[in-house]
Amino acid sequence: MSSPIETPAERITFRALLAGVLMAAALGIGVPYENLIISGSPMAFDYTTGAAVFLFFLFVLMVNPILGGLRRSWAFSSAELATVYIMGAIACTVPLNSLVGLLFSAISAGNYYATPENDWLNIVIPHIKPWLMVSDPQTINGFYEGASAAAEVPWSVWLRPLMHWFPLFVGFFGTIMAMMIFMRKQWINNERLLFPLVQVPIAMIGESGSETRGGISPFFKNGWVWLGVLIPILWNSRRALGNYFPMLSNSPVFYHLRLLHGAVVLPWSLNFAALGFGFLLTTKLSFSIWFLGLLTVFEEVVLKHLGILGVERLVYNPLGASYLAHQGTGALLMLALIVLWTARRHLGEAFRLAFGKRPKGRGRDEVGGDDDADGGGEVLTYRQTFLLLFVSLMMMGVWLWSSGMSGWLVVPMLVVTFLLMLGITRIVAEGGLAITRVPMVPGDVLLTSMGSSTLGASNLAALGMTLPWAGEMRTSAMAAFIHGLKLAEIHVRGERRRLVLAAFLAIGTSVACAVVTILVLGYRYGGVNLSSWFFGRSGGMVYDFIAHHLNNIRSTSWASWGFAAIGAAVQLLLTSAYHRFIWWPIHPLIFPVGAIWCTHQMIPAIFVAWAIKSAMLHYGGVRLYRAAKPLFLGLILGQYMSGGIWILIDRLTGMQANYLFYW
Repeated sequence: MSSPIETPAERITFRALLAGVLMAAALGIGVPYENLIISGSPMAFDYTTGAAVFLFFLFVLMVNPILGGLRRSWAFSSAELATVYIMGAIACTVPLNSLVGLLFSAISAGNYYATPENDWLNIVIPHIKPWLMVSDPQTINGFYEGASAAAEVPWSVWLRPLMHWFPLFVGFFGTIMAMMIFMRKQWINNERLLFPLVQVPIAMIGESGSETRGGISPFFKNGWVWLGVLIPILWNSRRALGNYFPMLSNSPVFYHLRLLHGAVVLPWSLNFAALGFGFLLTTKLSFSIWFLGLLTVFEEVVLKHLGILGVERLVYNPLGASYLAHQGTGALLMLALIVLWTARRHLGEAFRLAFGKRPKGRGRDEVGGDDDADGGGEVLTYRQTFLLLFVSLMMMGVWLWSSGMSGWLVVPMLVVTFLLMLGITRIVAEGGLAITRVPMVPGDVLLTSMGSSTLGASNLAALGMTLPWAGEMRTSAMAAFIHGLKLAEIHVRGERRRLVLAAFLAIGTSVACAVVTILVLGYRYGGVNLSSWFFGRSGGMVYDFIAHHLNNIRSTSWASWGFAAIGAAVQLLLTSAYHRFIWWPIHPLIFPVGAIWCTHQMIPAIFVAWAIKSAMLHYGGVRLYRAAKPLFLGLILGQYMSGGIWILIDRLTGMQANYLFYW
């Protein structure tokens, strides 16, 4: 079977890569600056990558038409636009919450916040490899407290430890990309997941091919889209103006429902983006989100009433009881295993193709035309992907061992980390949960399983140093990359292998720009004045994690294991019932994160979306749903347009902490 004819307009070009690098640089600078100086609505903390959506909107609707007006051939094609967005979305995941901001705290906060009371200098820091940290007191004090305007940033002192972290990050992102290349065909072609978070960029680009070069997508010519955009802009602008003019009424960003005399607090808000994403889902899936969310709230109430909470201290405990966190973790690990089991035939075929074996009845042309057959449409051949995965995991393994982690612990650490990340990525890709996180970080999972008494000081220190890159996973490059592959499936026909180069360029550019921005802002204003989360006392969570487990030696928690086993069993039963019985009303995807406050916050919007879509399908059928879809896509776009517009306004006026939404 021959490949379709490729046109230049369907390829990833050098100028598309250059534009993507510029967008990655803008995000690497803008995201830290916005969070640390302006402190407006966070647009890059979660899986939506709202900052990338906002910049891409400006590029598609303003920059590209101007280029096309000057000369038609100057305008970006659909494939080039897709490349720019993919690079922006990936770059959006690393400047702060997922990597760089947390990394700066990990390599410096221990020395700055060490006191005689916490005794970190004697208890923690001796067990951390010196090459992982900045140790010069003057350098650290200058960053946290600010230096004179004429003082220069001591770049060499900071770059030395950062370069030691470099091999780990290359391996980490290489592993992420290899895993998603292997899962691309299964998720996009075989299971046909919807990928709600990328539907707006797909619509903004429009039809693929050179015929749209220089034009504007029909999406922007639909009046319902602009009505949807206008609603969140007006609503959020009313809230923004309330911060400028206190005499104007202003509604809170969050509402709180308190149960059991305040022992259980349920945060919620009516988020327009969540409303739009919920409308795109099947009614069974949207029903399951709010139903399982409420069901786990009831479970939390019962456990607290009975006093069955769990006594373990967890790093990012997003749940009301540690036992619920273990239950969710067991369910999430089971979900990841089910995902791999479902893809077993595809993965088996990929393995055979990678090592030169072809399935019976398939010729050379059917699998790509060479011994390194890619199986059809992959950005790397399967052989290249296996090599990338192997080399990347080896780099990570050697680095972790060098950081003080025992060889026997390296494999469980990597397996747990990437299973959790795979599971949460599947939830985002299929369920459109714009804000979510893993119930437990990998370090806590291993501590529960093995106990701090088994691990020892060196392993505890090494586990603490994994938090910047293997922490809560509130956003990740893995999710951004698989959504990018979905976009490329539609708009990129040729030179797809350049997507790997594009991804690495986006990550490298964003990380470098974020490092420079944070250092410059730190030495100018003082880190403690910029963010209590990243550079305040909470920024010392790595050292607090290590110190707590060194001071509180525990063995394996069998009770926690029991709740994890219950969660895994329930996940397996829900999945079995969903696939065996057509009438079964509950989708199993959301159970692992049902008890997390992020899910609770989305319940009102998802419930409204479910009710509206159910009514539309009942009374108007699919035709009415399709007619209404542009309105809800507009709601998603309008949410991030309003956030971006008011961040720019706040920058000009000097306003700070003008929160319109938190994701």
